[in-house]
Amino acid sequence: MLRKAAMLTSVLALALTAGVQAPKTHTGVWDNITSIEETGDIVGARVEVFDGPRPYVLARICEGECPPEPLRSPAVIKGDTITFDYRMDSNPPDTLHVVGRFTRKGLVLRTYPDAEEQLLRPAKPDA
Repeated sequence: MLRKAAMLTSVLALALTAGVQAPKTHTGVWDNITSIEETGDIVGARVEVFDGPRPYVLARICEGECPPEPLRSPAVIKGDTITFDYRMDSNPPDTLHVVGRFTRKGLVLRTYPDAEEQLLRPAKPDA
């Protein structure tokens, strides 16, 4: 009887731990920056996401050229969606509201007020 109870306890413990999954993380780097040969312009975006208790992003949005340093911005991550604001150093300064969703292919971003969707593929962090 004691042996059956021990075996049952072991099976239950195994079943309970097998159902526990590590929390899903979206921490990573996504990029689609490219150079246009004809004009020499650099376009696209690079976003490094850090989730956790206070999620944030380091982002570069390139339009003609890339800013020298990425912008750090707080982010809101809910499920597979992310939102953050990106302050552009234009004249006058402008703020883009960025909404994205994590997919199997990468991070799909949409910037408002522009609202054009773009796919950023997984990338390696800068060294």
